[in-house]
Amino acid sequence: MARQIYAKDVSFNAYSTTHRSSHDAIAYIDVDKCACCIACSEPLFLAELTRHKGPREDYKKGHRLLKRLGELSGLNAYIIWYHEENKQVYKVSVKKINPNYSEIQHCSWETWISFLASFQVKHFPECNRKELFLKKVKTLTPSQQKDYEKILHSR
Repeated sequence: MARQIYAKDVSFNAYSTTHRSSHDAIAYIDVDKCACCIACSEPLFLAELTRHKGPREDYKKGHRLLKRLGELSGLNAYIIWYHEENKQVYKVSVKKINPNYSEIQHCSWETWISFLASFQVKHFPECNRKELFLKKVKTLTPSQQKDYEKILHSR
């Protein structure tokens, strides 16, 4: 018996549909997000994304494989529930699952973008393509560059 497709509003690609219909003794789980350096593509963290389902959301999401990948790679791993309106994300709810579990934290999209930038800033000293990194950061608006001030002022 092939695995059921449980999400009514998700379009699956041909590989996923064919894989699911093959048989139950094979499995795979996609990794929704692997944040990476803007210049050298070094992985920064892993995440599972899920759309927030509204006021009845229980904030539960299977994540055993993602946690294990985080452990094996030494990367942080997160579950991210995104809140959307008119196909735009305005807020996220985030729970760290590796290396340790955290409480769920809620933040605006703008705060989330700053959090993502913090991974870039933290990685910068080890980046082997610093010039490309800086070139990309310098294309940002002054408001967007605020998250990278530590790097820009040290140059």
